[in-house]
Amino acid sequence: MVKLLSPEQEKNVIAAIQEAETLTTGEIRIHLQSKLKHTAWEDALEMFDKLNMHQTVQRNGVLIFLATADQKLVIVGDKGIHEKVLNHFWVEVRDLILTHFRDQQYDVGLVAGIRLIGKKLQKYFPVEGEGGNENELSDDISYDL
Repeated sequence: MVKLLSPEQEKNVIAAIQEAETLTTGEIRIHLQSKLKHTAWEDALEMFDKLNMHQTVQRNGVLIFLATADQKLVIVGDKGIHEKVLNHFWVEVRDLILTHFRDQQYDVGLVAGIRLIGKKLQKYFPVEGEGGNENELSDDISYDL
């Protein structure tokens, strides 16, 4: 199993997911694995499917996928997001995360990226009304499934 984050850092990342998801109906997940089995994009899409990221009502799940040994990062957004935005929507998030990763501040990078995703998704998938923001997917970080 990949251990990029300490237990305390993992708690901070999960808290950032929970905080970001208060701004939007979008769902955010993180997956960490050590080595790629195929290409980074193929592995990220496979994990997106295995984590049931496509099973949100508005099809607005986002997966931040990291293959640590291969130093690969992929951000995958579901169909509902890509009907509203283009792939460049994720460039700012990717660049922000990688800026912190270069200094080996993995938790800081993930937290910053998650917060930015929450703000970006709020524009397209805002929370409407009280009780209108059910948590559809786990906020836990997944590892090498």
